[in-house]
Amino acid sequence: MDYSILKAWCLASPETEFQVETCSLTSEFLVLHGKKRLDLAFNRSKGDPFPFFRKGMNAPADASIIWSQLHFARLQGIEIMEADRIITLRLTTEDIYQQVNHYQIILECTPGHPNAILCREKGGELIIQDALEKYGYADNPQRQVLPNLVYTPPNTAYSPSIREISLPLVLKDLSGNEIPFPSINDYLQGYYTHILVARIAQEESRRQNSYWESELKKTKKKLSSQQADLANAEKAELWFSYAETIKYNLHQIKPGQESLKAINYHDPEMPEIEIPLLNDRSPQDNLKHYIKRYHKARKGLEIIKKHLFSTNETLKRLEDILARIRSGESIPPLSGKKESGNAFQNPLDILDKLLRVRLNPDFEIVIGRKAKENDFITTKLGRPHDWWFHTRIYHGSHILLRCLAKKDPDPELIRRCCSLAAWYSKAKFSSNVPVDYTQIRYVRKPRKSAPGFVIYTNHQTVYAEPADIRQIRAELGI
Repeated sequence: MDYSILKAWCLASPETEFQVETCSLTSEFLVLHGKKRLDLAFNRSKGDPFPFFRKGMNAPADASIIWSQLHFARLQGIEIMEADRIITLRLTTEDIYQQVNHYQIILECTPGHPNAILCREKGGELIIQDALEKYGYADNPQRQVLPNLVYTPPNTAYSPSIREISLPLVLKDLSGNEIPFPSINDYLQGYYTHILVARIAQEESRRQNSYWESELKKTKKKLSSQQADLANAEKAELWFSYAETIKYNLHQIKPGQESLKAINYHDPEMPEIEIPLLNDRSPQDNLKHYIKRYHKARKGLEIIKKHLFSTNETLKRLEDILARIRSGESIPPLSGKKESGNAFQNPLDILDKLLRVRLNPDFEIVIGRKAKENDFITTKLGRPHDWWFHTRIYHGSHILLRCLAKKDPDPELIRRCCSLAAWYSKAKFSSNVPVDYTQIRYVRKPRKSAPGFVIYTNHQTVYAEPADIRQIRAELGI
């Protein structure tokens, strides 16, 4: 992020108005959850880290609560180092003895090595309490980031270029559209949404396209090989005629002879044919060679035709998947162990038959109605950040909420998914059905377990009223 933007954000940010309630950490953010539904989020993206204020959000299920000593801390000021993109959040807390403690959170917004370091002011020095990324002597002999050490800023060759920032700031998204923002904070929040998230989605789309293109290429190569086998298998009668002709002319074949010209008595017109010979083999070996090719072709013809039909079907499905990806649909690579025989026929069969509801570009609900479908959506289709729903006591379907843009679903969407999980279970005609939900990252299938059987952790339980898919569609107006 541009140094001038970060400096302007520091100057425009609120100070004593922000009070910390809790601190949470996810794979993407360090978040200081404040009162009045306001959060200070530090985007930890290695490519472009920066902080911004956002409307308060509930901590996602994968969040861990950290730095309890900052609970109820008050933000006293935000500063940026003159020489680098290092932002300091100055905070104070009061203990039970009314003693004021001074803390600093140092946000190192350096691309490639972002970090957030919690320090306590003591005797005029900053003593490290904790850090998201810790470095010992073996990692960096020049600078260590470990608890109880004095904090020292990184020594870099970065030289900031300061320019004047005028509002509104205009952001150009990945499609080239210009979006104006009235404040620096709105610009940073918009940059995360319209640039970083969109870039991740683009990279995911490219990854999916590359995977399915590779599978298409493999299938085409397989099809070409099977077509060659088919052409060879259809020559069974030719190999038979060669074997019979050699059998009646064994005495005419000389050592080292490369071909045999003889009458084909199996053809009513009895033409003369020329048979290629293996010149380093005996006449008997040449006879066995063509007999073997005849038997292989005769037995394999029906099998090859069956495999060829199956490969053609897979080819059509892969082409359809690529067309759907290019139209904007997200179809992640199939993970896990492939089936024997045609590797993709069974998974693609399941993919085509799944009950799916696309809510908007950000979310899609997928419902498994059989054990194999449950297995597929949970172990192959779901990504770690997607959400998974299942009734606690009763047998039922696995419900997958795909977060296509990696956004957290709102409580109302969670409620609707819980209602679907209750409906697609043995308790569909009951009331207050207990439904567990968690992220896919916490769902695991034990080795050699039955289809549809999983275990999960870090879940929450709600009591839901069952609702079928038509009712959910009507509520959402889709």
